[in-house]
Amino acid sequence: MFKNLKADFGRYKAETIKQKVYVLFEQGFWAVAIYRLGQWTATIRIPVVGFILRFAAFLLFKMVEITTGISIPSSAKIGKGFYVGHFGGIVLHSDVVMGENCSIGPGVLIGTRGLGNKGVAVIGNNVYIGVGAKVLGKITIGNDVKIGANAVVVTNLPDGATAVGIPARIISKV
Repeated sequence: MFKNLKADFGRYKAETIKQKVYVLFEQGFWAVAIYRLGQWTATIRIPVVGFILRFAAFLLFKMVEITTGISIPSSAKIGKGFYVGHFGGIVLHSDVVMGENCSIGPGVLIGTRGLGNKGVAVIGNNVYIGVGAKVLGKITIGNDVKIGANAVVVTNLPDGATAVGIPARIISKV
């Protein structure tokens, strides 16, 4: 938990003590920290202690979800170095799989496409998902992908692609 949280914290580029203290008051960092706490509590094998800690983590998750508008369920699988730049309207499906060093902006939704759970995205490493973007359905987003603001992604994106628009189309590949 602490190794991942340290990598998450490092993505905020805080160099001075003042900047590091400021990051602790970032709502995006709160959501990521509570997500990491929730994942850690799932590893506790002492029944009563585990239940109490999972319940406490769930209450903190709900508190952060209500106060910040960020919903990152502890069942999602997110690699280290996760960065939430701003807060508000961020919803990740509980089955999302996301690689390392990913960044998302406010208004991002990563979820299913239509009614029921028909699958959600698997997202690679070093992916940037811009403000208001939607990533929907059982698709694969490659490594080093950039998704533009307000894009709606419903198809696979290869490594190094930059996608924009509704529905998203690839405008460049590295």
